[in-house]
Parts: sequence; structure tokens; C-alpha cells
Amino acid sequence: MMMAQKVKQQKPRPAKNLNHTKPAQLAAFSDHIKELRRRVLWVALVFLVTSGVAYNFHDQLVQLVMQPLNGQKLIYLTPGGGFSFIFQITLYAGIIASAPMMSYQLYAFVRPALPLYARRSATKVVSFAVILMLAGVGYGYFLAVPAALHFLSTFAGSEVLPSLTADSYLNFFLSYVAGLGLLFQLPLLLIFWHWIKPMKPGGLLKSERFIILFAFIAAALITPTPDVVNQAMIAVPLIAIYQIGVVAVLVMISRAKRKQKIKAQPVAKVAPATAQEVKELLQAKQPQKALQPMAPATEQPRPMRTVDGFMARQSQTPPESAQSEKRGALRVPERPPQAAPLMRQRPVFRIDGMSPM
Repeated sequence: MMMAQKVKQQKPRPAKNLNHTKPAQLAAFSDHIKELRRRVLWVALVFLVTSGVAYNFHDQLVQLVMQPLNGQKLIYLTPGGGFSFIFQITLYAGIIASAPMMSYQLYAFVRPALPLYARRSATKVVSFAVILMLAGVGYGYFLAVPAALHFLSTFAGSEVLPSLTADSYLNFFLSYVAGLGLLFQLPLLLIFWHWIKPMKPGGLLKSERFIILFAFIAAALITPTPDVVNQAMIAVPLIAIYQIGVVAVLVMISRAKRKQKIKAQPVAKVAPATAQEVKELLQAKQPQKALQPMAPATEQPRPMRTVDGFMARQSQTPPESAQSEKRGALRVPERPPQAAPLMRQRPVFRIDGMSPM
């Protein structure tokens, strides 16, 4: 009976929490998601603004896009083909214009995981991204697109005349220009990776063959031409731009090693000074002042006074100049003057016993 009562009094044990995720980890993950969403919204806002500005200059953009055709006209096969052509041009112009903002937001998102010296390079990252983007776009516009168009238009001979549609030419044009502009960001991505996980020079040299293979695969995807010349025009700049990133990483590695050597240098130990050296050093810093000779004291005659037949001696005090000289010689601080004590006047008696009136 007692055992049954004890069993009834026992409280049921709470079930074990199978979810081992801590609330702090969940809060940190939610903060990262919020920050990523905020940065994506900034990129989307910049993209919309630049696309709206590009639409106001769509005539100039159309002339710029059709410049490599050397006066050849384009056609469209659907009623909305003309509007679609203008709309796509403004959208792609907004993407190219917002690419530096994308690079900066990506850098700002991974910035807390970077070391201190990498956090101070925000302006350098943005300027470097803009320069690489302009270099890629300029190379694609002035060299890659005209060379590819010349090869494609003359490959079939004079019996087949080209008649390009607006959509096909725009896709061909943007695959070169925008693709090269994005691929030229490879050194920046390489620097980011080195900041997150430092690389070794041997690893960079071993990855050369993989970069060459990746460059030719990317060139084959970007260029629709099967010839090796046009593919080499895309692959060779990618390999060269990768070498620029490798040089930048090697410079960063050499600077880090130099700083470590400076920190590792032992500090020269100084022997402690002896008591005699300390005494001489103190005497050199505090020179002794020459003592002035003490002036001899001159005695002055003491006059005699008579007070009703009695003789009284009274010493006359020396003048103030002598006292000051004496104090200066002895270096005794001057004391404030004290008031003379009040003397009670005594009555004077005459010989006959009568006091004066």
C-alpha cells in the first residue's frame, strides 16, 4: 500500500528536448538573414533607379549597341519586338550600372568575418570593382564583339546574306559585354577568398591548370562561334586577369610575412645602470649653484641713555639693508614682521619721595 502511494506521488518527468539549437544561434542566424535581405533591397533599389535613368536615354543606348554592326539594320518578328528591344537594353544597362553596388554589398556582408586590415578597404574594393567592370565591358565592346561579328558574317560566304533580329543580336551583344564585365571581377573574388581563408603561393600556382580549363569553358559558353580564335579572345584575357589577382594575393602574403618578422625580432636588453652612474646622471641634470660668501657683520656703537639719573643701554638694530644682505647670504626665508609688545609705563619717583604731577 505504501509503495503504491509513493508511485502515485512521483511527478512525470518532462520530455527531453530533441532540438539542440540554442536561442542565441537562432537569433544570430535571423540577424544574418535580415542583413542579407536589407542588402538585397539596396541592390534592387539601385537597379531600379539606374534602369529608370537609362530609359530616358534609350536612343543613345540603341545607337551605342548597334555601333559594331557598321550600319546594318535589325528586324523584329513580333508586334512587341521593338518595345522588348528597348526594354531589354534599359534593364541590362541597369544591371551593368549596379554591378559595383552588388560587389560592395557582397563585401559588406562578409566584412565581419574578415580581419581588421581588410575591413578598412571599402573604398579600395569599390574603386577596384568599377575599374575591373569598365575594363571587361570595354574589352568586349571594342574587341570581342566586332571580331565575332566579322567572323560570323563572312563564314558562310557571299551567297548567304545576314538578316539579324533585334532579340538575337541583343543576346549576342550582352553575352560578350556583360559576361566579360562579370568575369573580370575574378581578381576581386580571389582577394575576398584570401581574406576569408588565407592561401599559400603553392596552392595558387597549382590552380593554374584549373583556371585555364575554366577560362576556355567559359569562352565556349559565351561565344557561339566554334572557332578557336574567338574562344581564345575570351579565354586569354581571363587567364591574364587571374594572374593579376595572383600577383595581388602574393603581395598581400609578402606583407603579412614581413610584419610577422618585425614582430618576431627580439628586443635588445639594456644592462642596468650602477649607483655611481645614476648619481653622475642626476648631478649632470641638476647642476649645483655656487654659494655666495657671507658678509661680515659690523658692530655699531650702542648709545647710552639716561632716565632720571639712571643709565640704560639700548642696542640699536642694524639697518634693513644689512639685515637683507645677511638673510640673502644665509638663505634664510624672511619672516613676517611682528608687532612690538606693548610696554606698561612705570611711574617715575623723585628722590624727595614726591611724584611728579
